[in-house]
Amino acid sequence: MIRTSSAHKEELSHLLQGGYSLWILYLDIAKFHEVEFRQGYRVCAQILDEVVKEMNHTLHNHLHLFHTILLDYQGGDDFIFYFSPTEDTPWSISELVSEFVPPLESRINKRIQRFVQEALTLHAGLVECNSQPGRSVDYLLYGALKEAFLLNKSEPDPLYFPQRKEVDRILEDPDHYVHSAFQPILDVISGEFFGFEALARLKQPSSFTSIADLFPFADKIGKLYPVETICRRTAIANSSQILRSNEFLFLNVEPQVITDPEFSSGQTRKLLDAQGLTPSDVVLEITERSAIENYETFREALEHYRKQGYLIALDDVGAGYSSLQSIAELHPDFLKIDRSLIQGIHLDPTKWALLETFVTFSRRIGCRILAEGVETPEEMQTVVQLGVDYVQGYFIAKPSFTRPELKDQVSRIVNSHQRLSFNSEKTVLNILEPLPLVAPQTTVNVVKNYFEVHSKVWLVGVADQGVLLGVVQRDKLYTALATPYGVSLYSQRPITSLMNNKHLLIEETTPIEVASSLAMARSDAHLYDGIVVVQQQKPIGMIRVASLIKAMSDTQIQIARGASPLTGLPGNIAIEQQLKLRLAGNKTFGIIYADLNQFKLFNDTYGFQHGDSIIKILGELLVQESQKIDPHAFTGHVGGDDFVILSNDSNIRFLGEHLLSHFQQRIESIYGAKDLSLALAGLVVDANSSAPLTATMISEELAVLKKEAKYHKGNYLILKDYKKA
Repeated sequence: MIRTSSAHKEELSHLLQGGYSLWILYLDIAKFHEVEFRQGYRVCAQILDEVVKEMNHTLHNHLHLFHTILLDYQGGDDFIFYFSPTEDTPWSISELVSEFVPPLESRINKRIQRFVQEALTLHAGLVECNSQPGRSVDYLLYGALKEAFLLNKSEPDPLYFPQRKEVDRILEDPDHYVHSAFQPILDVISGEFFGFEALARLKQPSSFTSIADLFPFADKIGKLYPVETICRRTAIANSSQILRSNEFLFLNVEPQVITDPEFSSGQTRKLLDAQGLTPSDVVLEITERSAIENYETFREALEHYRKQGYLIALDDVGAGYSSLQSIAELHPDFLKIDRSLIQGIHLDPTKWALLETFVTFSRRIGCRILAEGVETPEEMQTVVQLGVDYVQGYFIAKPSFTRPELKDQVSRIVNSHQRLSFNSEKTVLNILEPLPLVAPQTTVNVVKNYFEVHSKVWLVGVADQGVLLGVVQRDKLYTALATPYGVSLYSQRPITSLMNNKHLLIEETTPIEVASSLAMARSDAHLYDGIVVVQQQKPIGMIRVASLIKAMSDTQIQIARGASPLTGLPGNIAIEQQLKLRLAGNKTFGIIYADLNQFKLFNDTYGFQHGDSIIKILGELLVQESQKIDPHAFTGHVGGDDFVILSNDSNIRFLGEHLLSHFQQRIESIYGAKDLSLALAGLVVDANSSAPLTATMISEELAVLKKEAKYHKGNYLILKDYKKA
């Protein structure tokens, strides 16, 4: 452990309190363990004795150049010099290492040449320590020693002192050096901005290559917290020019700052109050690029902020130290998938599968997924298809000092995705895989090499300016090359010579059942060829026949599990899915709850077999008659004698009256059923209301109406317009 000896601490305290500057030089002998291995312990002990003697001799010879020089021997081969410079000191701090250390190293080597043939090299780490208001001497000395130690163990950096001075200037006059840009985060469902991430920027020409280099350097010199505080304060102060009501402000926070006692002092809360914001408007982004050393302490610190209303995002997921452990330990509200997993995802099956896994995983743990670094339409299309909740990147908008407008191209992709989601629960998009594309002039040999490098890719598209000309399948390419003279005949030819231009093309909106029928209708020779999926005639991916068969099987199993065994109609799971789809569509629709009156009495009188017959008849009637009015109407069986009809036609009074009329006609012909009547409770739902509606809210409202309908004798219809204010 690095330390200041108690013998020197008092004198150093007086120097700092008296306003004197301290230069702290940390020295050790490079690879001294190798010298010990070669020369043995006794010789190395003798070497260290000579090193100590020479350092003390040097100290005395330089006393007249400084106010004070002290030497601490840390044990082993580690030494610390403390210099307190005066106006007459001939060197600046940036010159001390080059003027002081090489001559010292030379004199040490001259001393040890008398008994051993070794040339020692000294490693140096030099920092400056000055008094700071509110900081104890112990705190200042420990921070400076730690910084000197780290510099000693790293490669010499000629920019260290210029950057050190720049950090000091930033802290002294932050408004002159730092401002905030903002990058929007898009909500894929609503198609609107969900929030903005604040990104610090340097105003002046800087010794730092980018703002990203400032933070690790500030951490190295013990200034990370004050630098982050300045950036956070600037971001919050400028956010009022960017944020609108109900949008979130995303603030980056390093893990080590979260556990800093000063961070929990309420400074951020005060800054938010000044801008009319609350903690519930803020998402704290915890970067994954720095290791979290103590999860228990870190989790306790996060809980402190969660209780205040802050949301938590885990940044750089997939690129940091321990993504999965961080997710398990911290239970974030958002996962921000790193750019490294998003770049080129439309062409990479592994990245595709990874993001798909993260999306599925996030649903299971109640977390939301944000894909960051989306830069192309293809990447945007892919991440939206895979089900991410939010998107951020240059394709949406670059970081800016003003609020950007939403691009038409972005809106088109989002709107297309919304239409697909509302129209079909299971389309080919659910099983889509990347389709790499090559140009027509690409040689066969290049494509062969591509297959060899990418072992999981088995289908490649041949496209010219986005227009698909044909496909090349791995096994068929290898078969052609395996023929006599195949390699010499085809290798240097364009890939068009071996491509299949009679491939099956299907639109992205194609239901899985339809795609399966089209695939199975092909000739035996092409029965198991890949299927290309297009959007507006441009290829966006492919599907395997094996995936199609599995999806069909899963769909049938799901239908079988959820359907009513008595009527065969969709059950509660499907009803809830259909209701959610219509709510998400932001359009007015109708819903009718149907329930038989006096059915228990009928069951008790005539038996369950007759009762089941009545339920089957009612189910068939509701399906047939509702679809006469609205071909897209959905009928589900809740259970028992309860049914639900969902209609895109908002004129459900006509639908309800039609159902009651035909029910009466049908029921009169059934023995013993003349006392049965049908109670209908209907809602006209405005899904485009200002406040969000949920399936639970609709169910609760229907339950109230149903009770009211059943109070009336005979067939009865009660309707209500439903819109949450």
